[in-house]
Amino acid sequence: YNYRITDIQCALGCSQMKKLDRFLKRRKEIVMRYNEAFAGCDNIVTPYQLPETESGWHLYIVQIKNHDRKKVFETLRDRGIGVNVHYIPVYMHPYYQEHGYADVHCRNAEEVYRNIISLPLYPGLSIEQQEYVIRTLKDICE
Repeated sequence: YNYRITDIQCALGCSQMKKLDRFLKRRKEIVMRYNEAFAGCDNIVTPYQLPETESGWHLYIVQIKNHDRKKVFETLRDRGIGVNVHYIPVYMHPYYQEHGYADVHCRNAEEVYRNIISLPLYPGLSIEQQEYVIRTLKDICE
């Protein structure tokens, strides 16, 4: 494969790198607001980060307890919230199923997968939009 990028891709990458610190700062602000909002919710488990580490917060994944994840997911979608599920355990992908992993079962991975939802997290997410996500998820899970 030829993985060389074009001049236009390089220019785009360089322009985005100039914004990186601002993007990371904004993502961290959003994560902190989510963490504070869900701190007292027994049915919403927020991501754990070791104190000595720094995350770029590509995703914000919560675990939903005592509720059917599919129903929570569909309700959030029905209310206009762009949630997703990341990620399916790798051995469950069709490629791996066809290459000797059909009988593999990892209880912990499957349990987490059954309960996770990725909430909206991007630098352009407004405070009002995030508050709507928080309110809606709390209403569903309480």
